[in-house]
Amino acid sequence: MIQKVNMLLVTMIFLFAGSAFALNDGDFAAIQKAADHFLSNEPENGYHLFAEDVSKRISSGKKDFIIIDARMPKEKKYDQGHLPGAIHIGFKEIAKSENLMKLPKDKDIIVYCDTGHDQNKELTTLRILGYNAYDLKWGYMSWKTAVPTGKTLQAIEGSIMNNYPIEK
Repeated sequence: MIQKVNMLLVTMIFLFAGSAFALNDGDFAAIQKAADHFLSNEPENGYHLFAEDVSKRISSGKKDFIIIDARMPKEKKYDQGHLPGAIHIGFKEIAKSENLMKLPKDKDIIVYCDTGHDQNKELTTLRILGYNAYDLKWGYMSWKTAVPTGKTLQAIEGSIMNNYPIEK
């Protein structure tokens, strides 16, 4: 069972990373079924939580959730400041058995990265494996403007000022 789960996780990470990865027909069918189930059952709001909602959960003192900081590298991100009570499991490390064993299936898991991109790799992996995972909408930059999130916001603003063409 653990081998099958690990294979699923590795494959999903490769698929979402855009890398080519050869699968046998049986593995392809299992992964396709799990991916279809995940995508077909996504709620209207995705699995997103706004910073205000996460802050309220933290302030409540309840212990029915955990927060995972997926930002990497740890020493330049998590160690420089993180959401209260968050643990660090970098997005490239979430599928490792030793990290999955740390995560309870009976609690909500809230993941975040800098901007929201990498946290979705963790969210997808955890959801496909049956965890109650959610993400902090827009990542850490919705919580606190800091380097590199401040630079990200500046880059986005600079990019949209170019008024790139669209088709209708």
